[in-house]
Amino acid sequence: MEYQFDYAKFCETFNVKDDNAIDSLRLQHKHDINFKLFPYMGSGKTQDPIITGLEVVVSAFFRKSLNLEVEPVKYESLCDDLITEMEIADEDIEIFKEMIHSLFFEGDDFVAKNMGLYPYQTKVNNKSADRLADFLLDVFGLNENDCNIIEDAMKKHPYNVVEKVVVDAIQTSKTGIIRDNKSYFPIIHDVQEKFKNDFHFMLNTGMTSLDDLSNLLSVYYFYYISQTCVTLDNFGFGKRNSPVQLYYALDWEKVSKNRKCCVEGWKRIQSSANHMFSHALTLEILNQHTLSNVMLDYISLQEYVTEHSEQDVIIASEIEKAENTYTSCVGDYKKFEQIPYASGGTKTDIAIRHLYRCVEEQFLNTGRNKVSQSYSEKFAGFCKTRWVKNRRKSGLVLNLTERDIIFLTKISIKDKDKIRLIDLYKEYEYRGIFLDNISKEYLQEFFTKLNLIDKKSDSGDAQYVKRIL
Repeated sequence: MEYQFDYAKFCETFNVKDDNAIDSLRLQHKHDINFKLFPYMGSGKTQDPIITGLEVVVSAFFRKSLNLEVEPVKYESLCDDLITEMEIADEDIEIFKEMIHSLFFEGDDFVAKNMGLYPYQTKVNNKSADRLADFLLDVFGLNENDCNIIEDAMKKHPYNVVEKVVVDAIQTSKTGIIRDNKSYFPIIHDVQEKFKNDFHFMLNTGMTSLDDLSNLLSVYYFYYISQTCVTLDNFGFGKRNSPVQLYYALDWEKVSKNRKCCVEGWKRIQSSANHMFSHALTLEILNQHTLSNVMLDYISLQEYVTEHSEQDVIIASEIEKAENTYTSCVGDYKKFEQIPYASGGTKTDIAIRHLYRCVEEQFLNTGRNKVSQSYSEKFAGFCKTRWVKNRRKSGLVLNLTERDIIFLTKISIKDKDKIRLIDLYKEYEYRGIFLDNISKEYLQEFFTKLNLIDKKSDSGDAQYVKRIL
């Protein structure tokens, strides 16, 4: 790998102006051109809405995973197609049409309530939701095999008589489409196998309601982004498959400031989440190189120079060229020379960290910080609606509701009749959800109230949780 900074590509990507105004900003802070990290924009909520519930993403996720584009389902056209295929008395046609509308439409929008119809649901006019579906598809690593599993599940999924004729009528309108846009780069990898195991189980067992699927996407969306934020802050020494432990509290329990859920939960990732935009731009700058169609992140550069130590100084010098080009275009910030270099590590990692600090400091000390905040707010807004609860004096804490517990327990036990309680905790942890001993006691009480605890076992007092039907 011959990593070389490409000045011409940098100028094109960032729309560098050729004027001599040394005290002004001569570039545009653009991202997702040569390196795609997160599915967000730095614009406000009106232009780029915050996605707080992933129900709006399910349809696009299925459609994109099947590499499918469909024509909009129109009410009158669908009714005409169905009436042509069925024997319906003239006097019953209006009643039939009213039934079709009540079952499948909200206003003019076709609404899917069956997995086989999800890809055909009327598209939401929301680019944020569309980008998020692309992002999840890429970082979860769905491939042709997964597509086949989805298609098989859709074929086996039970339909009532009306749904079956609607599916047959709608499928005639589908047209294939090939995604030709650049994929998002998966920073961490262990999420992919975990998501697929749960996703396949749900597809094969009919656990495919909009609520269940949106819950699954929410669990792993949060898992991936939170772990990625922490990993990015470790630069070249981040780990793709060693997630940090994030502690949650149960919705109904009281918490004190010294609990792990207060210290090692949302607080653990909040500061890292604030750095998202600076990392997106730093990685975009690093990928202004001469290697065609190759995306490089901090870890891949670190791994390369570790294996090829003779390249460490060379690559570091190329990164310094990128930094000098960048800082020369940010003329309204005058303190780049005061930013200290990190110590220890490879020269490449030191150069990357300093470039990042240059990007970060100019945002923190200019009027452009609002853009950075708006970018990270897209993730923080989702978390504060879905996974975070304000505990007042104890601050913001990661939170599990009863709905979350029921869902997580179902996908943890899968098709077994029961699971040891201590093993259920491990299954939660496998999905990035940790509980301290106090929360575990509350969880055990919750299962006892639901009559889900079984103490009869070969190991005496071992606690088992029965499968939730």
